[in-house]
Amino acid sequence: MSKVLSTREPKQQRSRETLERLLRATIKVLDEEGLDGAVVPKIAAMAEVAPASIYRRFVDKDALLKAAFMHMLRISNKANRSRLKKALLRDTLEATAERLMALLHDQYRRFPTLFRALSRFMDGEADSEFGREARSHVAENVNLVVDVLMAFSSEIKHGSPRRSLQFAVLSAVSSMEVHTLEPASLWHAVLPLSHKELKAELARGFVAYLRSP
Repeated sequence: MSKVLSTREPKQQRSRETLERLLRATIKVLDEEGLDGAVVPKIAAMAEVAPASIYRRFVDKDALLKAAFMHMLRISNKANRSRLKKALLRDTLEATAERLMALLHDQYRRFPTLFRALSRFMDGEADSEFGREARSHVAENVNLVVDVLMAFSSEIKHGSPRRSLQFAVLSAVSSMEVHTLEPASLWHAVLPLSHKELKAELARGFVAYLRSP
């Protein structure tokens, strides 16, 4: 188990189920209330446990948040490893790019408060063990997308198809994240696109970059 979790790893089934419920409750409170609203009494009430029981498992609230975020990232990796190809891959590069933008847009639009909380927490833990491990899980998700898109490697004009795909995917993710989660960003001041327009432009630029010599 990751060191970001409490050293008191549960051994009994009932205790493991309680921990799972607690981590799910923490993620739900983060999604509804954000980082500032994720306080122990709310999390305990959501998980239907006593606040004191949280501190028997975790040294403090930050340790609980680290465990919950890591739990979420591991679930995301697991889901993408098993389902991403079917969800993303289409017959053409154009259709696959459009599908990628739709999937990115959907995740940020569905869970904006949770993603803001994760981003803010990771920024504050950039140099910690948690920060490094969290980034490795995010990087894995990016590379899982790249793995799927390598099906179109013969159409990519760049000397290194994988590198160009990594650049294109990171650019799309960064643009979608900023546009969706940061209403005061330059996207909205300089180029106030609708969500539909943004997806179309990102897909168009994605394909054009990969096919440019």
